[in-house]
Amino acid sequence: MNEFVLIGTLVSVGPLEETSSGIKVVNFHVKVDRPFKSSVTFDEFKITAFKELAEEISSRKIIGSDVFVKGRLQANNYSKDERTFYSTELLAEKVMYVVR
Repeated sequence: MNEFVLIGTLVSVGPLEETSSGIKVVNFHVKVDRPFKSSVTFDEFKITAFKELAEEISSRKIIGSDVFVKGRLQANNYSKDERTFYSTELLAEKVMYVVR
């Protein structure tokens, strides 16, 4: 199973763009608290949404709101100068605004 779920604060929403094949896409960032005994820090995740979900996120953009995000991970790699580079993308399948 390939699935992630997180609840955090929407900190930014990029512009709504379109792929070469006409699919709407938007990138957004969610901050998730990572509590420690002595302090609270956070992780900030870049998440990508497509199609109708991308349009909805782009139109609402309620920065500072708490959001529930469910999606899947996608692993990528490419080679350059005889080295292989790896990255992981978070692709949203569902986003809901929540009250904590």
